[in-house]
Amino acid sequence: MAISRITELRLADFKSYSDATIPLEPFTILIGRNGSGKSNALDAIEILAQLAKGEEVRDALEGDRRETSGVRGGAEGCAAHGSDVFLVGATVELDDGAQLYLDVRIRVRPDVRIVSEDVWLGRNNQWTKRILRTDEPNPDRGDIDARVWNGRRGPDPIQTFRSSHLLAAQLLLRFGSTKAERQALAELAGGLAVLAGVFHLDPVPHLMRGYVPKQDAVLRRTGDNLSAAVARLKQNSPAKFSELLDVVKRLPENDVRSIELGKGSFGDVMLALKERKGRQSVTVPARQMSDGMLRMIAVATAALTGGPGLDLDSRTTAEDDFHPLCLVIEELENGLHPSQASMVLDLLKRSWQESGFQVVVTTHSPALLDALTGDDHRGVLVCERDRRSGASRVIPLVQLPGYLSLMARQSLGQAVVSGRISEAAASTDENYDQINGLLGIG
Repeated sequence: MAISRITELRLADFKSYSDATIPLEPFTILIGRNGSGKSNALDAIEILAQLAKGEEVRDALEGDRRETSGVRGGAEGCAAHGSDVFLVGATVELDDGAQLYLDVRIRVRPDVRIVSEDVWLGRNNQWTKRILRTDEPNPDRGDIDARVWNGRRGPDPIQTFRSSHLLAAQLLLRFGSTKAERQALAELAGGLAVLAGVFHLDPVPHLMRGYVPKQDAVLRRTGDNLSAAVARLKQNSPAKFSELLDVVKRLPENDVRSIELGKGSFGDVMLALKERKGRQSVTVPARQMSDGMLRMIAVATAALTGGPGLDLDSRTTAEDDFHPLCLVIEELENGLHPSQASMVLDLLKRSWQESGFQVVVTTHSPALLDALTGDDHRGVLVCERDRRSGASRVIPLVQLPGYLSLMARQSLGQAVVSGRISEAAASTDENYDQINGLLGIG
């Protein structure tokens, strides 16, 4: 099934990345040692998402007074050592085949602002419309000039934009006087909606243990309103609620019979599990659940709910019924027993296949990696530091030298634990004899 998704991430002078292009599959898993660059890649996705939503550049990097927390290190931590400017970019593909190519270069010193932006539209990686390209910025001005495509002969006209916000997002408000421009506008809006559809789930169990107003049911990043989100799932999607219950029931250490929603004196709700202990039936409210249980329920709820049930806070002008979603989870196994992590992984895989959203996760768990099938391996990316430059780089697992023989000798999880994956990623050998042999080449 074709889905609207981010197909490529581009980074230059961004944190630990000097110059990298990262391919993203519908289901992507980043692996690698601590400090290899996995989290930095997720930070870049988050920045693009916030900019596509219309956030001010500084707020996208530093966080604002609402719930946007910014990225680790803030603006100062985004530019690589010795640089004041960094680039983040992405290629987005819509389910109808239209593509958006967006690169934005951001300066962090002496002030935070966009200094260049390049936006193309195309299909099949044939970029036929360069709909926006900036001129050299004037350091004494707070705005920036850009040439905007209008589909007519002759030079593209120059328009002035604020350098404090993504220019492509501003273009949505002033583009579309001709049929060609309106078509380009629809494709641009669709591409930005995909970027704005990134939802970085970072469950914080201790925030999930209280009563929540039942109407506060759109799940937030921290999962603090999990009880209300589960109540909404039960009311609106009984089949998916049943699937959530099935996931919880499969835990070997709990004999769970049902998921309950206790009500407070003001109509608030609190998640609870009804368990069988011996001959007795006991109710365990959220305030008594383990961190791992709450985190697992939050991840499963997000996967089952999809875009409309998650707090994406998108301000793009795409069609109201267009709810693209890229679910991002760092260290999926955090707080989970290996058996729980594998079940959540299976649920995420089923959800993206059935509901058509993108998933990007990081993990260190050998058990979780061993739960992947061979087909899943094409979405596994190995993050590694270059031995000479120290910069992060990302290599698709299936492109590692000796990948086939390595997988023939041991499982992926074992290969990670033994260090063989890291050794292969650090190798400069580009011998593809095994793959060529399978293809009958030479």
